[in-house]
Amino acid sequence: MSQGKKKPRRDGRQSPANERHNPRAFDPRAAYGADASYLPSGHEPAELAPRAIARVIDGLIVGIPAVFIYRVLGEGLGAFGGFLGALIYGITLIAYSVILESETGQTFGKRLMRLRVYGPTGEFPTRNEAFRRNSFYILQSLVMMPFLAVSFLAALVTLAAVASIALSIARSPRGQGRHDDIADGTQVVRA
Repeated sequence: MSQGKKKPRRDGRQSPANERHNPRAFDPRAAYGADASYLPSGHEPAELAPRAIARVIDGLIVGIPAVFIYRVLGEGLGAFGGFLGALIYGITLIAYSVILESETGQTFGKRLMRLRVYGPTGEFPTRNEAFRRNSFYILQSLVMMPFLAVSFLAALVTLAAVASIALSIARSPRGQGRHDDIADGTQVVRA
């Protein structure tokens, strides 16, 4: 097995012999590329407001049918039906986001708001990255649980998570939130 020529580091320093380069890791030194681009993908980061609107649209697309299913199951099976309905909602919301973001880089909400998601390599995120990026939706399904204590605590944690994500997006020069960091540096950009 032959090894190819090693690429020099961007900062001009020599790489230690035992250092392995992770091609999927986000390189913060590359965040400000050529031609005033903020992101390695070469696009401008999306602002917080269109991203929030896209999330609301996606929540409605999945949420309206989910509320119907939740009500039917809750009325037919009681607390167990409510639990099952909340679980179905969470799984559906995560699957919707993961599949569309990994295949096209856009959910329907992002498409309407002219946004696109890229992974740390500049391509669409992998399913794993898209899952980690959208995993906070699990909290939203817990809010729907028919158990008051669980629902109340999940609502508080969800509110804290949304606030943390919004603040991190607003403060990041790359427009990346905590959920983007968890996903190895995914990027939401203007399409």
